[in-house]
Amino acid sequence: MKITRKIKREKEKKINFFAEFIKVKKHFFQQILKHLKAVKDPRHKSYIDYEVDVLHFSIIMRNACCIYSMSNMTEKFNKAECIENIAKVLGYETLEELPHYDTINNFLCDLDNCM
Repeated sequence: MKITRKIKREKEKKINFFAEFIKVKKHFFQQILKHLKAVKDPRHKSYIDYEVDVLHFSIIMRNACCIYSMSNMTEKFNKAECIENIAKVLGYETLEELPHYDTINNFLCDLDNCM
């Protein structure tokens, strides 16, 4: 049987890509969450709404999902299911929101300046 593009699309609908990503993370990057949490945070403590692991993991997921712009990431990740999944992966009971791209950009600039 020849696999057509239509058949391929139908098969892809059944794949849980987030679950597949988590399998890869567990197999190849077992310590990544520990390393993300260990990043020195240069921000003033009174201004922190998101922990460093949330900020970094948002960027990792943006790249894994082939999202090219930060604003597009904020738009696509601003869904309850996405927020819930990332909270589970990072070991948080809940996350109210995921960071806006400006928050991530500001953090990355501060991080660059502290190195």
